[in-house]
Amino acid sequence: MNRLLTLSIAFLALASCRQQQPPHPRTPVPSPPRAPAPIPANAPTRSLSRLHDATFQTMGKAVASRYADVKFEAALPVLRVLVHNGDHVRQGQLLAELDSYQYANAVEQHQKEIDQAHLQMQDVIISQGFDPEQMDRVPPHVRHTAEVKSGFLLAQSKLAAARHELAKTRVLAPFEGVVANVKARSGQLAQIGEAVCRVIAERPMDVEFRVMESDLGLFPKGATLLVLPVADQSSAYEASVAEINPMVDEQGTVLIRARVASPTPQSLRNSAPQQSPTPLFDGMHVSVIIKAQPRTSPPSYTLIKKQP
Repeated sequence: MNRLLTLSIAFLALASCRQQQPPHPRTPVPSPPRAPAPIPANAPTRSLSRLHDATFQTMGKAVASRYADVKFEAALPVLRVLVHNGDHVRQGQLLAELDSYQYANAVEQHQKEIDQAHLQMQDVIISQGFDPEQMDRVPPHVRHTAEVKSGFLLAQSKLAAARHELAKTRVLAPFEGVVANVKARSGQLAQIGEAVCRVIAERPMDVEFRVMESDLGLFPKGATLLVLPVADQSSAYEASVAEINPMVDEQGTVLIRARVASPTPQSLRNSAPQQSPTPLFDGMHVSVIIKAQPRTSPPSYTLIKKQP
């Protein structure tokens, strides 16, 4: 009996100790971090840094103000291609040539037809009582009748058409510039409308960039800009705002086009340049910088960078 009482007292004491112990704290499980909201690729972003002047900077691209995709106008074998990427060409320079035997032969045949028709025309004029050696004394209606009866007019039209087709076998530069995207190869069969290459006018060069509509007032027409190629931040080209597209896109930006004033850049190096400045190419990424109007109150020096 005493043993049973002792066991009961020990059991109650153990239960009382368990109730007095504080519960073991649970380790909080960290929640996974939220992914940042996606930013559109063409939406400008801003970051601020202190400079000596209030300056606005954005990214843009150099674009050629004039270019032409030169194409074949006849389906013939390519005889030769005379230019390579980066070559400078002048207006009317031969870029490529097709096999012209077919059209050259047609020109020769139609020339012979003209010679034969000319003899027949002289016979008609003689039959009308006039001297073909003195065409200035032949009445216009008699001369026209002789040209029609002899087939001289028809032969002239055929020769002009053949010469036009022959001219299509020679691809010429439409204006002075630099050659890019050469696709034609000697020996291949050309197709009508297939591009031979692109001729890009080296000057004037333009720059296109986008700004937020709230910053449009910083870029009035005629405003002076500095253009720095990403490939060479030590060379700066001077440009001025030439066009402002009167339309705001879904991201709230406006397209601006500036005209580069001179093909020769200003060097931003303190010492003499060790290498020649990087020229502007069509499609090259550039930084566009403009100094904003100074603020009177409160003073602030900011650099606003935007990336389209």
